[in-house]
Amino acid sequence: MTDQDPIEGTTDEELARRARAGSGRSFEELARRYKRRLFVYLRPRVGSDEDAEDLVQETFLKLYRNIGSYDPEFRFSTWLYTSAGRLAIDAFRRGAASRDKRADESAGELPDPASERDRDPRASALWDAARGLGANRFRVLWLRYGEDLSIEEIAAVIGRTRLAVRVLLHRARTDLMKKAGPLTARAGVPAKAADASGARL
Repeated sequence: MTDQDPIEGTTDEELARRARAGSGRSFEELARRYKRRLFVYLRPRVGSDEDAEDLVQETFLKLYRNIGSYDPEFRFSTWLYTSAGRLAIDAFRRGAASRDKRADESAGELPDPASERDRDPRASALWDAARGLGANRFRVLWLRYGEDLSIEEIAAVIGRTRLAVRVLLHRARTDLMKKAGPLTARAGVPAKAADASGARL
């Protein structure tokens, strides 16, 4: 493989394999694809946009240094979010992230996890409601419905059992339905459908 191989339509896992073989272009494409999504994932866990941006950069630097340890048998996104989660924990322990995140959250809007091409105001409002559930519940909702990770993959990312993830996800969906029930009805999403495991926010 050369750095001139086509990138469009290439899976994340194939790009990671190419990056392991030395393709800087493939790694840059992975960073482009995940920069915004990783920011959305990390922002509720830290004190400010700047802290989240720093952690995004730190995550990609760590992955670049350790791309040789990526196992292509697993999804790249699982590896990425696991690394990002560990760095967020380390930053919190060091005190690098602000402890008063609630005050900072009112200072700016978090971006919608939906991609630019399929942005929907109703989905944005639903994600805004999900952010109000707290960092842990938002995190599992984001990984399940924003990133389409399986229960097993989410368990690996957040370091909990599959049962704990199922419980947390169920509680997050239940609380979201209570908080945003009228919103989902306006969006044309029946309550039962919105609570099903395969549903999307």
